[in-house]
Amino acid sequence: MLAKLKTFSLLGIDALPVEVEVDVSPAGLAKTILVGLPEQAVKESTHRVERAMVNSGFER
Repeated sequence: MLAKLKTFSLLGIDALPVEVEVDVSPAGLAKTILVGLPEQAVKESTHRVERAMVNSGFER
């Protein structure tokens, strides 16, 4: 694991804790894995995040 980030997600006026873990493998294929029970909108957003990273100059 490269980094662990603790943040919050808003649900109405409540802030729910969220933990994000990032790992980078130099020889592996680029992929995004969501763990837990994310909503469908979050699952669909992974493509947008990947495109934003490529457009920012990161290589796949």
